[in-house]
Amino acid sequence: MRQTPLYTPRDVLGIDLGDTPSVRVAAVVEPAADLLDRALVGWERFLDTFEAFPDE
Repeated sequence: MRQTPLYTPRDVLGIDLGDTPSVRVAAVVEPAADLLDRALVGWERFLDTFEAFPDE
């Protein structure tokens, strides 16, 4: 026997969505160039904290 849910998302959110199908939108977010430059500088500074392995 199939049970139906007590509440649908429409009931919980209290939003009247009507009969239109939902449309999904994918946001495109890219970091700014200055942020990428600062991250690269920080990463290189982090890598410089490690000692180089001696040649064996």
